Amino acid sequence: MSDRAILLQQVLAWSNSLMAVRSLDQLAARLAQPPAADDESLVGVLLLLDPRHELRRLAAGEGRQPDSSPGLRFVDSLAGVAPGYGSLHAPWSGPYHPADHGLLIAAETGCTHLTLLPLPRSGGLTGVYNVGSHDGPVALAALEPAWLDHIGAQALASAERQLQRARLLRAGVVDPLTGWNSRHYFLSRMREQLAASVRDSVPATCLVIDVDDLGNLNERRGVAAGDAVLFEVGSIIEAQVRASDSFAHLGDDEFAVLLPATPPQFATRLAERILAAVRAAPIVTTPGKLEVVRVSVGIAGLDPEALVAGMDRKATADEWLSRADAALHRAKRAGGDRCVAI
Repeated sequence: MSDRAILLQQVLAWSNSLMAVRSLDQLAARLAQPPAADDESLVGVLLLLDPRHELRRLAAGEGRQPDSSPGLRFVDSLAGVAPGYGSLHAPWSGPYHPADHGLLIAAETGCTHLTLLPLPRSGGLTGVYNVGSHDGPVALAALEPAWLDHIGAQALASAERQLQRARLLRAGVVDPLTGWNSRHYFLSRMREQLAASVRDSVPATCLVIDVDDLGNLNERRGVAAGDAVLFEVGSIIEAQVRASDSFAHLGDDEFAVLLPATPPQFATRLAERILAAVRAAPIVTTPGKLEVVRVSVGIAGLDPEALVAGMDRKATADEWLSRADAALHRAKRAGGDRCVAI
């Protein structure tokens, strides 16, 4: 395999790893290690324009101190950071000069050469991905412009995705443990669905799903193993729902799915698919340890014709969720690993 082909493999693997990160700290660690050729030592820093310090506040909200890791930094202005930096419109490569480039990558890193990838975004974030080499010219710089654009676009898209996640965390819309929609978001969606069902006279159904015996698993394998099970079970459930459905982590070991325009008898089919999918997927909780997991599902339908006009919608959404939770407890009392509809 040619050196170029190996490098392109590294680029694709690096791009995939960016898609898997779940926090700004994880992102910064990946950005600090750009895709490199064999025997090439690189350092990477993504500089994002942040004139109003919004991004720094979001990062601080995740417990991350601005500029606390080398892979991700924020600046008030791109102008003056380095010669020609603010007007950079195409990739640039050349020797590293500490006097000119010390604000991009610290001189202490020992870089000798630098490649700069500008990241324009109309109406959104702008920045530059800076890649420094200790071993001569950066190998990436020899790639076609389309590949350089791809690398920069992946870095920027990953940053935007994590910053949006931070915004949602601040708003209470996503759950901080899993990154999925929160209970607050789910109740809001239930209230919206309630209004739509009254207006359009269409049914809807809520599922509440609970991991069976998770407390016992936590005692036997530890909380970290329990968290791994929660994440895998949530991923399995999420893979079963439709794009039009709403999925959320309610807290502890409970998940929920809201199915618009779906009566309970059809929602039961989804519940059965979820049960089967979880049964069929033993979960790795610790190295070399597989855990066979089961879940229980409670199902509560919404009959728009039975709704009382003028009823408080927040209370009704809470009551609807409570009915699904009551059905869940019936399923668990019956032995678990089953669904019950009420």
